[in-house]
Amino acid sequence: MFEITGDDIALLGDADLRTLVGLLCEAEMRRSVLPTSAVTWGGDQNAKDGGLDVRVELPSATVVSGFVPRPHTGFQVKKPDMPKAEILKEMKPGGALRPALLDLANTSGAYVIVSSTGSTSDSALRSRRAAMVEAVKGSSAENKITLDFYDRNRIATWVRSHAGLVLWVRTRIGKAVPGWQAFGSWSYAPPGVDGSYLVDDQARIRADGNGDHDEVSAIEGIERMRLTLEKPGHVVRLVGLSGVGKTRLAEALFDSKLGKGALDPSLAVYANEADGPVPPPVGLASDLCAGQTRAILVVDNCSSELHRRLSEVARAAGSNISVMTIEYDIRDDQPEGTDVFVLQTSSIGVIEKLVARRYPDLSEINVRTIADFSGGNARVALALASRIKNAESIAGLSDDDLFRRLFQQRNEPDPLLLKIAQACSLVYSFEGEKTDGDDAELSVLGNLVGQTAYEVFAAVAELRERDLVQARAEWRAVLPHAIANRLATLALRRVPAERVEALLVDKASERLRRSFSRRLGYLHDSKEARVIVESWLAPTGRLGDLINLNETGRTELTNIAPVSPEAVLAALASALSMADRVTLQRCGHLVQLLRSLAYDAASFEDALGLLVKLAVAEGDSENLVSASSVIKSLFTIYLSGTHAPIDMRVRAADGTPPFR
Repeated sequence: MFEITGDDIALLGDADLRTLVGLLCEAEMRRSVLPTSAVTWGGDQNAKDGGLDVRVELPSATVVSGFVPRPHTGFQVKKPDMPKAEILKEMKPGGALRPALLDLANTSGAYVIVSSTGSTSDSALRSRRAAMVEAVKGSSAENKITLDFYDRNRIATWVRSHAGLVLWVRTRIGKAVPGWQAFGSWSYAPPGVDGSYLVDDQARIRADGNGDHDEVSAIEGIERMRLTLEKPGHVVRLVGLSGVGKTRLAEALFDSKLGKGALDPSLAVYANEADGPVPPPVGLASDLCAGQTRAILVVDNCSSELHRRLSEVARAAGSNISVMTIEYDIRDDQPEGTDVFVLQTSSIGVIEKLVARRYPDLSEINVRTIADFSGGNARVALALASRIKNAESIAGLSDDDLFRRLFQQRNEPDPLLLKIAQACSLVYSFEGEKTDGDDAELSVLGNLVGQTAYEVFAAVAELRERDLVQARAEWRAVLPHAIANRLATLALRRVPAERVEALLVDKASERLRRSFSRRLGYLHDSKEARVIVESWLAPTGRLGDLINLNETGRTELTNIAPVSPEAVLAALASALSMADRVTLQRCGHLVQLLRSLAYDAASFEDALGLLVKLAVAEGDSENLVSASSVIKSLFTIYLSGTHAPIDMRVRAADGTPPFR
């Protein structure tokens, strides 16, 4: 299915054929690391063009090869076949050679006629080239200009060397590959709206790898991803909360107006896994590798398992593809052979610009109110903006009022739907199809608020229609998290704590319990969430034995740490104070957690003190990330990974109390 033939090229209209040749020339420039500005084309297909539809103008000393034969090359693009008589008429209208051809000859350039209807045999091709030579015979261009003729089969061959343009052609002729797209507006920005990527100096991309958590600006993060993806056999995973702009950032990787080293759009092949692309991503990746076709695959809403399989294909010997996967889920594991980048929320200033751009009739105060409420989440901001009338003022509305408007949209208030949404938000994700059996998570969520699994199923379907629940296979999640977190906070206030503990902790499956702990991690402003976390950290609580936690317990500890960092640090200090050296050497799993806790200035001193304790004890420990290396990283001038002020770190480096 991922193929182009001469017959496909013949189906293109005049304008699309000329655009295709222009795009192909630009792609050749990028492949040779030459400026795309050297390629010009445009205007009406039937307008007078001096005999050239597409031009390539490079310095004469530039080395070129392939389908653009000379630094100065002109293409005349014609849909009809061009036998000898038509060639002579085209090159010598009125019996005189076109001035454009004389100009090309003066620069030792090339002239190429492109015809999408004709399919020439070898003898017919020689005949057409001979006609072109005859046209310049006796003129000053004779023996000074390179002449060639590209029929539909040669254009198809050219297209096949640029995977993204295969999709472009198939879409134009009505043979689109289901679920797959060439480079374009994958994030579905409205037509007619300025689509330039909005950036500021805020560090909003975290590069995770080899134990590092460098936080960089959007532009630097984009440039790092480009450096990885420009090399075949390499893999990038972009993760982040729903609504922070991951798909739009993927588009920006191919935008030459942003930063350095933009990727070649003609190599881009995109699919959203939720659309059920055919062939499936692994199959297409394998086919591209088998055909030695260079491509950059971008797969949106890509599960961890699909990412793993794509990574294996991309990194296999002889692979000529690179892969970027996008996922709203943020996991702590580092996929093998993958550069992971975490996209964080936007600054309020960027959200204001985005809302004002999409909804120019909104007042400045409304735009500011929306941006503040969104918490840096673009999807929340745009959804709320779409539900405000131009002449309406929302400046006096509370956050609760704005939330109700966003939740209800244009529907009547539905207390039962709100109650079920709150229950579903208490977990990060849930199985959304089973209604019977011991492992039916809909039953558990329904029990929280006195509803049946069937009632929860119907409510989740309604929430999906309102774009407040997203689905992947059988899994469901209330999203964006800015909405889910508010709903979960309300649920903890309105559902008795003992009922929550019984259904989501004591009697829950390991998966559901872990999912609940992940949601708790986002509720640092909730008093009820802090009470739960502190009870878990008590000496007799479920996470009381911090040193000897199993893998699930360690995950839950990491998940809940943001809710009450001071309680986590106190519990860790107590546990480590009584540990001997051998025991401390078994605590390597705490290093990354302490590094994260050291991010905030308020926790820096206590976290550093515990890291020092582990570093002293570790010796030749084989921990994946050593405490010593983490400590060093906290004292770098650039990308230290902490908001602790310089004077605090200077005191620590000097060994003054409390670091001595």
